[in-house]
Amino acid sequence: LPEIEFRNVSFFYEEAGEDILKSISFTIRPGEKIALVGHNGAGKTTLVKLLCGFYHPTGGEILIGGRSIETLNLDQYHELLAVINTVPVSIASNISAHVEAETDMEKVRECLHRAGLWKDVEALERKELTNLTQNFDPDGIQLSGGTMQKLMLARCLYKDAPMLVLDEPTAALDPIAESNMYEEYKSATRGKSALFISHRLASTKFCDKILFMENGRIMETGTHDELLKKKGKYAEVFE
Repeated sequence: LPEIEFRNVSFFYEEAGEDILKSISFTIRPGEKIALVGHNGAGKTTLVKLLCGFYHPTGGEILIGGRSIETLNLDQYHELLAVINTVPVSIASNISAHVEAETDMEKVRECLHRAGLWKDVEALERKELTNLTQNFDPDGIQLSGGTMQKLMLARCLYKDAPMLVLDEPTAALDPIAESNMYEEYKSATRGKSALFISHRLASTKFCDKILFMENGRIMETGTHDELLKKKGKYAEVFE
């Protein structure tokens, strides 16, 4: 994956009447783990939508390998990212993002094991072929928040993309489950670039760099230990 750089990026929502993001600058180097943290409403999810090319900056620029994201073929760019969503098809197809005929079922089961979800899936009558939601299948199932997040981890593992972008990946989990999940993320992102977005700080200790956001700005940057020593806003929130 090439280097990703946000260079003085701003973004304006007309409904808000002001910039949601203000002069954001940071770099994600190949293989680097970044934690983007801050309270709800700090601008974290808007930043992710810009990174994925869903929104366009209203100021500054986003560079991918030195080239403006505006000049890239977004379909090819998205192949480098692990995209997180669900559709009303089978568990296996949700993990592979392909129809079942084009899905490696053995790899699906391996990813379910690694994500800590196989026991739940194995207990289902149709196992990994069980459909999600009842939109098109009255026998489909609805996953809980915590189970859905494990499914998304399995999808990340299956795609094996060089860049993972995880927006609140453990928000529905209790602290022990969250800690276990982050150990899986740590293993899954070995040798890859990763951006973890959260208002909880469990993701920060194993990341190479932390960006603490507040009111649309990056207020503090550093490792977990460096930011604790600064005794600034990050340290206050962590304590």
